[in-house]
Amino acid sequence: MSSTRTRSICFECHSRCGVILEVNDGRLTTVKGDPDHPHSHGYTCPKGRAAAEMIYHPDRITTPLVKVGGKGGARFDATSWDNALDIIAERLLDSREKWGAESVVFGTGTTRGMAPYLNRFLTLFGSPNFMAPSNMSGGPIVLGSAATCGFGLVDPDFANSTCILLWAHNPEASWPGLYLHDLKEGLKAGAKLIVVDPRGTPLAKKADHWLKIRPGTDVALLLCFINVIIQNNLYDHEFVENWTTGFDKLKEHVSSYTPKRCAEITWLSADDIESAAIAFAGSSPASIGPGMGGVCQANDAFDLTRGLTILSAITGNLEARGGNLNCVPPTKKRSCYGPDYSAYLNLPREQAGKMLGLERFPLFGHIPIPCPPQVVWPAIETGTPYPVKAVGLFANNSVCAYPNSARVRTVLSKLDFLFAVDYYHTPTTELADVILPPAHWTERDEIEDLLMRNHVFAQVKALDPVPVCRDEKQIICDLARKMGLEGYWGSVRETLDYRLEPLGMTFEELKQIGHSAAPLTYRGYEKYGKFRTPSGKVELCAEYLAMLGIPALPEFREPDEGPASSPELFKEYPLILTTGGRNIVYYHSSHRNIASLKKRSPDPELQIHPQTARSLGVKDGEWVYLSSPRGRVEIRARYFSDINPGVVHAPHGYWYGVKDGWQRLNINMITNDEPLCPVTGSVPIKALLCRIEKFAKD
Repeated sequence: MSSTRTRSICFECHSRCGVILEVNDGRLTTVKGDPDHPHSHGYTCPKGRAAAEMIYHPDRITTPLVKVGGKGGARFDATSWDNALDIIAERLLDSREKWGAESVVFGTGTTRGMAPYLNRFLTLFGSPNFMAPSNMSGGPIVLGSAATCGFGLVDPDFANSTCILLWAHNPEASWPGLYLHDLKEGLKAGAKLIVVDPRGTPLAKKADHWLKIRPGTDVALLLCFINVIIQNNLYDHEFVENWTTGFDKLKEHVSSYTPKRCAEITWLSADDIESAAIAFAGSSPASIGPGMGGVCQANDAFDLTRGLTILSAITGNLEARGGNLNCVPPTKKRSCYGPDYSAYLNLPREQAGKMLGLERFPLFGHIPIPCPPQVVWPAIETGTPYPVKAVGLFANNSVCAYPNSARVRTVLSKLDFLFAVDYYHTPTTELADVILPPAHWTERDEIEDLLMRNHVFAQVKALDPVPVCRDEKQIICDLARKMGLEGYWGSVRETLDYRLEPLGMTFEELKQIGHSAAPLTYRGYEKYGKFRTPSGKVELCAEYLAMLGIPALPEFREPDEGPASSPELFKEYPLILTTGGRNIVYYHSSHRNIASLKKRSPDPELQIHPQTARSLGVKDGEWVYLSSPRGRVEIRARYFSDINPGVVHAPHGYWYGVKDGWQRLNINMITNDEPLCPVTGSVPIKALLCRIEKFAKD
């Protein structure tokens, strides 16, 4: 029996933990944590350990498939790679000929690192439309913080902090491999912990200050924090004077957000708000960990992430050891979302200006992020601002992943052509004309640098792909060749070596050392004499945004559905619904068919306060209907004391194993995709209204 051990990087979620893969006779047998990985330190989660189940699952798609019977067909027949790619090439070229290159959109979900390769393809093809759920995860953080200080607030230095503020962030369930080790190190060294979360997560219940906020009122709380810090003279005077602009206007703007007023808005106590704000400002250094989904799924996500950046700035924690760092990947402009690939930045200006969403969200033209799905749907539905006719989806179960699932399914059904690249059949692949089977992450080489702080890692192929699956990069290389896109890479190795050119090494060389790190820079603004903003300083009051129709200061807006903004609707739907808290067992809507994982979390469970449940006659574990103005889904009620009695939480991503599960179990059947955050396009799925209905008795 032949055996190998390969050190690699897991990609069952974006934490990308270090792993050691054991292969016997060509089959993956064991996944173990790599104790030498600088972020995960030997940690692995159930998803990563279940990799062999995923690779050898009987339902895995292992050959290209073509739909039989046209759009209404339900059957797929196996075909060759040549034929499948010929069909895709012909349909994409035909769409470009008839409607323009912008009529073609490529979209990703978890991406598996595909952004550089898809963006390069789209640039050569001529389309500015790369779609990703960035508006729901990470994009608003980048937009809000970069507009304020010139970089994204995504790299908290937890290990060296004396105070850690987790804002709508539960790293134990969402990013354990990336953040949890350093968080534990900081707490072990005596750091205070502040958690802002409507739910009592394990970390919230351990915190020195847990603020059980009413969903959707975060900006009011932030403005109050800033006001308390200023009024108590706890801000960093030297930093504010030398490195910020607009402090006096900020001070005046936040002055009305007193603890008393904020308590009424947020359902918190004034004393708790004030003591938490003073604790944060009274600790130095202090770091802020914003939740990728938690702060990015609101009608005011831009102002929320701006406010977090301002909080870090006035307390002197930007780019400070133990604060929030400005980490640059060693790959620089060729990092995962680097400008060297961006279709928007590399197309001719006239064509780039056609990027969907640019007119509605003009800040995208200055801080580019992918097109939000919600601006693609109208182009498919009504041809506004122009028709989108063909879409390619990579690891993207749009029907379940995005709000207002009924609309998403209807929209995708209207396309002239849809192809999907995925491991298994999903409610989205059902709508595809062609399905392509990708290699698993253990079956391919890749470079990982997205949100990897100052590191770049080699994800090393440990075994050959299950026949006849292909590395997604190879799929795109083959498709580009068939379509005659001159200038695209000819092989997987070329794509990887190109990304590593800024390091002066090849992928083979990176494989030998596993990872490479750029030096960390603290207080880089002192070295360069400025921040990367229009004023060269932190924009506490960003006057330049007025040219784009954006308020210069963060503003609190009530959620569009809620007791204050829609009192009549609140009478009919008297509970506040927050959605999408992460489950360590799954990654969004994926992994639902993996037996060992499904056993751990078989059903969607509604977290509801026992007092509220009993008042409705609902027993612990009972199946109920959860309704919103958009419809209803089936969900199992689960008593949960660590939540406000007026709030319930529902998980996302459930659909597998039940007939029409995408309609019956999928929480996005009752979420909304409007109104979007007016700056970032974020969706308002963290604060909606709902009610509980009993199952009708036979």
